Amino acid sequence: MTDERSSGSAGIVRRTCRRMGLDRNPMRRREDRLQSAVGMLLTLLFLVVVPLVAIGIGGQVYETESRVVESRIAELHRVDATVVEVGKAPLYAPITPARVSWVDGDGVTHVDDYRSSALVKPGATVSIWLDRGGRVVEPPSETRALSRAVLMSGAVAGAVLVCFTSAYYLLRFGLDRRRVRRWETEWATVGLTWGGRGTV
Repeated sequence: MTDERSSGSAGIVRRTCRRMGLDRNPMRRREDRLQSAVGMLLTLLFLVVVPLVAIGIGGQVYETESRVVESRIAELHRVDATVVEVGKAPLYAPITPARVSWVDGDGVTHVDDYRSSALVKPGATVSIWLDRGGRVVEPPSETRALSRAVLMSGAVAGAVLVCFTSAYYLLRFGLDRRRVRRWETEWATVGLTWGGRGTV
């Protein structure tokens, strides 16, 4: 059983090496080995280096965006308000328009428009955010920093993938042209060796 497993594993390794161009096949040209080596190098760079770079950039974006969110929240203050009127929610967005009222620290009652992400009814109490001018505003999204970091990391990884893929196929195109020229030259040589005129 152990010998069968060993031979099976060895067969898998041999097939993998053959597909990747790492075997000692005498029919393999120098261009074939170069293409395989560059392909493996680019793949290794993408799998090892790119995630580290993307994570590094994503981490910086996350920290920057987190500071922006914290700074924005520090400029706002939250109060409890009472829903006095509810409008009809549009079909294309899960937002309920409403009118809310609240009393400030001086005892003055304010009324303003408010958009709720949940279903509300008149008389309900909701938490709203006010800017320094006392206007109802939307607070920064708690997921903004993470979403932008993920987006930037994905953009970096995608850009590098496109560059690596383009570089590989440009190399392959150039090597294919060399292979074709060598193939034609060798056929011409074979034709002359066999007594024919040969063609180029």
